[in-house]
Amino acid sequence: MNAESRYQQFHGKPVPRKRQWDFHTPKQLVILGEAVAIEYRCDKLHGGGDGKKAIYRHKFDSGAFVCMDETGRKQIYVVGPKITVTEAGIEH
Repeated sequence: MNAESRYQQFHGKPVPRKRQWDFHTPKQLVILGEAVAIEYRCDKLHGGGDGKKAIYRHKFDSGAFVCMDETGRKQIYVVGPKITVTEAGIEH
């Protein structure tokens, strides 16, 4: 599945505009701390969303971490053995 398909699956509508970022594939991750929760504003339609902007908060059980790569670039990673993203949102 490509990025556009994932967007449509998650938001329930076509991509309004395309954006590009330069991503680095990390060789190593540095743990910054334990992930407690992630919060984001989104207009998702699936997973109980009604297509209007809302703030979604997902609490993490222990075992999820916030990390950066070895270069310290402007990317963070939330990693853990049970984290997945589905139509409903981030699940742990």
